[in-house]
Amino acid sequence: MKSRKNIKYNVVLKNDDRNSFEHVITCLMEICNHNYYQAGQCAHLVHHKGDCVVYEAVENEAKEIYELLRAEGLNIELVKWSRT
Repeated sequence: MKSRKNIKYNVVLKNDDRNSFEHVITCLMEICNHNYYQAGQCAHLVHHKGDCVVYEAVENEAKEIYELLRAEGLNIELVKWSRT
């Protein structure tokens, strides 16, 4: 049985009409430690698909990333990870 602190969470970036590709890419590079290519791919996935998991971590770490991205104005969601 997994303890609560070991449960993974996904930080999901959702599409919006407010943020530019450049802003999204910069945030993903600075906050999520993505490289330029990875950040660009996530931005394009969000634009075309509607959302993309940009970070996965245990609860406290995921919440911190979620709050930092949200503070930058990104449309972001924190989702408990589950196998489907």
